[in-house]
Amino acid sequence: MNHSGLGLTLGALAIPLICVASALSAEPESCASPEHIGPNGVLLRGAPMTEETPGLRPEEQAKKHVAERLDRAGLLYSGKVVTDHSKRMLKPPPAVSKYAGTEYVLASEPPRVDFGIIPVQPVFFSKSPVDSQSTNSNEAGPWACWSQANYDTRTGKFYSCIGDHGKYGGHIFPVEYDPAARTARCLPEINRTLGRGVSIFTDGKVHGWLDFYQSKHLENQHLWFCTYWAKYPEPDEEDYASGYTGGHIMSCDPLTGNYVDYGVPLKRASWPYHRMDTTRGIMYAVGMFSEFLAWDVNEQRTLWAGYLPDGMAWYVRALLIEEETGMVYCSNAHQRDPERHFLKYDPFKNRFSILECHVPATSSPPSELDRDMGTYAPMRAHTAHRGPDGLFWCATLSGQLFTFDPVKEEIVDRGPNWCGQQRYTASMARSPGGRYVYYAPGAHGHGYSDGSPLIQYDTRTGTRKVLVFFFPYYFEKYGYTAGGTFSIKLDEKGERLFMVWNGAFVEHEGDVLRGDVFGQCSVMLVHIPENERPE
Repeated sequence: MNHSGLGLTLGALAIPLICVASALSAEPESCASPEHIGPNGVLLRGAPMTEETPGLRPEEQAKKHVAERLDRAGLLYSGKVVTDHSKRMLKPPPAVSKYAGTEYVLASEPPRVDFGIIPVQPVFFSKSPVDSQSTNSNEAGPWACWSQANYDTRTGKFYSCIGDHGKYGGHIFPVEYDPAARTARCLPEINRTLGRGVSIFTDGKVHGWLDFYQSKHLENQHLWFCTYWAKYPEPDEEDYASGYTGGHIMSCDPLTGNYVDYGVPLKRASWPYHRMDTTRGIMYAVGMFSEFLAWDVNEQRTLWAGYLPDGMAWYVRALLIEEETGMVYCSNAHQRDPERHFLKYDPFKNRFSILECHVPATSSPPSELDRDMGTYAPMRAHTAHRGPDGLFWCATLSGQLFTFDPVKEEIVDRGPNWCGQQRYTASMARSPGGRYVYYAPGAHGHGYSDGSPLIQYDTRTGTRKVLVFFFPYYFEKYGYTAGGTFSIKLDEKGERLFMVWNGAFVEHEGDVLRGDVFGQCSVMLVHIPENERPE
């Protein structure tokens, strides 16, 4: 199916900015004489973790008991990384075994996989230090990774970010994996580095891309990101009254563990998705209520902050940037556009427009996650850059693959991304030569019911190849269930694929599997056999 057109431009005049502070407040409570980085940035030295964990909540104590019993190899607290290479990784689970050979093929050789639990403190949770005054809980947990991963070509290390969904005393850690040393570690905790005590509402996660960029005020490349609250749909009034004003723009120097805080660009907004245009130095973010942010990183000033013109709403889980032209795209989330046409933001004109192309219809029966999305589900994942074919490869929330040509403004349906029920995909990576797209369907913690597969999609032939089923292999050997991932990244040669899994040491009742699995995040580095990836 081919949805194409020249584009219908709406007169998108600038809407008055909403709640934008005249100066970004980035003064940390713990820093009496801050060192400024540019006009609004404040340098923050990574703060050490010095807190003690009180007694665990009863349900957390029960999780701890199960996890310690299932942890056969002593991985839960040790930070130890193990390596596996077994033909059993290529055994399909019952839910999808009947599709082998028709809907997908199996790799001829399993990959070598390094695996370890990310060392965090606390692993399990005590009661929140502040009781909620509403029906929205203030309790922390579970640990989870929602950010896109990245790779540092300077050091050969991979990065992602995890958070505990904390509201008071919450924890957010950037994670570093060193393949040479086979070690995973957490960089300094973000909320404590910001100077937040347990009486101030905190952000609970980072939910977008981690992008390397060196602004004119920095001496080297930093990882850039925005923070996001973990109380929905938003914090209560008493949470704002505690001193919380919204999600921050920040950058981290992974070589030193230091941060720069650029403050809150839009009061009472927090950022479930963000992405940096690393060619022009513009941080883009979308808020919980579809607020759109464009922020000039070098000048440290707002280009746009607020809602889109009538009839348009930026979807809160996608930001596709065409770095050659600087245009930014997503699918329309406005209720009057059920076909979800693509939206385009032009940063040079500071205008939005609706294109004639729209996402493809879901062609497979809906899964539990997307059955309420209607015929057309929003774009949820896409490759980072245009490939040699000039295309972005994308997936809707329902797992429908499609390509987007930003020159022709054309979308082409490529069919479902997977034959099982778990098609929700949140992260995609394309090989350097452009032939393969990698992804792991079942992102939201339930991928294991389809075997937690890692898919290599051949863009030339349309073949879906399973490189490895992570479940039940890791459950049977280590007691760990790999639930799903939002975070994958290839190295610069396309030889190794880094993944951060949301999963846990949990029990299953025979063939009766649990629901979404979160709680103990893990790193995996998949060494893709050379014969499985000829370009």
